[in-house]
Amino acid sequence: MKKHFILILFLVSISLKAQDNNAQLTATIIGSGSPKFNTERAGPSVLIRYKNTQILVDMGNGTQANLQKNNTKIKDIDGFLFTHHHLDHNEEFAPIFIQSLLGGNKTCIAGPKQTTAIIDKISEIYEEDIAYRLSKSGRSLASVKANYTAKNLTGNIPFYIGEIKISYVPVKHTIASLAYRFDVGEGSIVISGDLTYSKTLPELANNADYLIMDSGGAIALGSKKQMPQGTKRTGNKTTQKAHVNLTESSQMAQEAKVKNLLLTHFNFTQVDEVATTEEIRKHYVGTVLYAHDLMVIPHKEEVHSHDGITHSHSNEHLPKIENSAKETLAIKNNVSIITDKAHDVRIITSNAIPNHTVGQFPTQGNPNKILEQEKQYTIDLTPTLAKQKTHVYDGGIDKGKPSYVFGVAINGVKFEPSANEYFRHAATNEPNYEWTLEPLSDEVNLGEDYNNAHVQPNGEYHYHGTPTGLVASFDKSKMTLVGWAADGFPMYYKMGYKDVMDANSGVIQLKSSYVLRQGERPGDGISAPDGKYSGKYVRDYEYKADYGDLDECNGRTGVTPEFPEGTYYYVVSDEFPSASRCFMGTPSDDFKIGGGRNSTQQRPNRSQQRPQPANTNTPPNFTAILQRMDANKDKKISKGEAKGNLKENFDRRDRNQDGFITEDEMSIRNE
Repeated sequence: MKKHFILILFLVSISLKAQDNNAQLTATIIGSGSPKFNTERAGPSVLIRYKNTQILVDMGNGTQANLQKNNTKIKDIDGFLFTHHHLDHNEEFAPIFIQSLLGGNKTCIAGPKQTTAIIDKISEIYEEDIAYRLSKSGRSLASVKANYTAKNLTGNIPFYIGEIKISYVPVKHTIASLAYRFDVGEGSIVISGDLTYSKTLPELANNADYLIMDSGGAIALGSKKQMPQGTKRTGNKTTQKAHVNLTESSQMAQEAKVKNLLLTHFNFTQVDEVATTEEIRKHYVGTVLYAHDLMVIPHKEEVHSHDGITHSHSNEHLPKIENSAKETLAIKNNVSIITDKAHDVRIITSNAIPNHTVGQFPTQGNPNKILEQEKQYTIDLTPTLAKQKTHVYDGGIDKGKPSYVFGVAINGVKFEPSANEYFRHAATNEPNYEWTLEPLSDEVNLGEDYNNAHVQPNGEYHYHGTPTGLVASFDKSKMTLVGWAADGFPMYYKMGYKDVMDANSGVIQLKSSYVLRQGERPGDGISAPDGKYSGKYVRDYEYKADYGDLDECNGRTGVTPEFPEGTYYYVVSDEFPSASRCFMGTPSDDFKIGGGRNSTQQRPNRSQQRPQPANTNTPPNFTAILQRMDANKDKKISKGEAKGNLKENFDRRDRNQDGFITEDEMSIRNE
């Protein structure tokens, strides 16, 4: 009896553990294909799961085979939903429905119009077969019909299956079609089904964790850009009929502000993820994922972001990065640094393309392609020390979300030492903002190249630490300017004068005052990290005054080649923190990162800062504009040369309507 009791306890514990492991809303892509038969991609189908509740959305060709591979029994499925009633989305429903009846489980079946009619027809056509199979266990068709409810969904009233809340909206397709949203706990997943652009979808998917979207317009590996699936040519015009294109899908994802966009329903096997993502990036900045059969979301692989732009490093078809790779970009570096004494500012204009070789991008660690940017930073020409430090992170010197880019190198590429990466709760996956990952740690893979740099989803190349290619030609016997910080103070690369106020004292390599903490982290390994301090997290380091040559912001005051009378300056060191994590002055808003929790940000009192030039309705700096746009160097801007806001406002600025904007016309304030 005791042995039986122990066995029962063991089985109960296993059951509870299994349920606990499923205490997160997930979606398994049962089929990622299309009507076109593909041995690698089953027809459209998604399995939604939370704890012991399972809901199957659409049942295309191959669904049963993949459910078996996924160890999912049809008798354990609680709901069957249809996005629409095209054959490639419901062709395996009949056998699945019959197996569900035989299994005796209680189910909810729902979809657009014709759903109940289809169920009635299946019951009628296969009545004798179903009755025969049920009779083997002493049951009848009448007795099992009470086990399921079926309904055609109209209106917009949400319903529940288990604890999962299900909302739905109609979307535009060739026949009546629905998109579904699944919410439970902190998780939310939306399935679009087949559609063209539909205003209802962004409303349904607002701020969802995942949007599983029709892949219309996706580009096959090795092919040219495709027309979206389901389009029809008429003469020189293309009329959208059945499916979105990449512009529409990316626009809807961006309008909905979804965190992750997962494309599915492919009519080919291999997707050119780089080319497809490049098109999507024109409108959408979140994570872009590509479905394959039996893929599960949320992804177990690390997903992270920079500047609040989330992306995944799970592109396994891309080669692994090698820091030794040195590739020359076809796009040339373009940067100008202008001193505007009249307005007491320094203006840095750049295309953000480095003037040195780079690593391999895209790569497995970073799936983004380097693209030319239009960047302009305005910083203080004569900065002063503020009464309080401002931190790169919004929570302090070593924790919180990224709040500021630190500075920009002399080649126009930004220094962004922070990353929007954190320890995540082992059970809930919620980030712990007290424990920010250190981008330069060997334990953190952000796909950096040999320059300690990589690429954001918008194509911007940026440094997390020492820009190796940039400083390779620096003379180690000299103190060399490497960039400008957001507060206007200069940045130098690791060498400084032995005597801070004597330029003839020789140079030494300056030493950071940060050290790796000793001992064990205080966390439990579940809600906060445990284990020895290793440098994986920013908080693994601590500042020790007078340990090195530099202060808490990795800087000091002294003479420099550019400032022979002396100035405060920052040092980019090879060891932690490399680029500083705080400002001694007041950083320019041009370096502010959106999404920071500003309540914890230390900011000096504006009344305590020195007076700044009035900024209201100030005309743009024409010298800087010429540097950026005057291609033929005639000291005026034609409409063809104008870019950005100037191009949009060209006719208003061109007062004499001669087709050119001169300095006089630019100096007139906007009315």
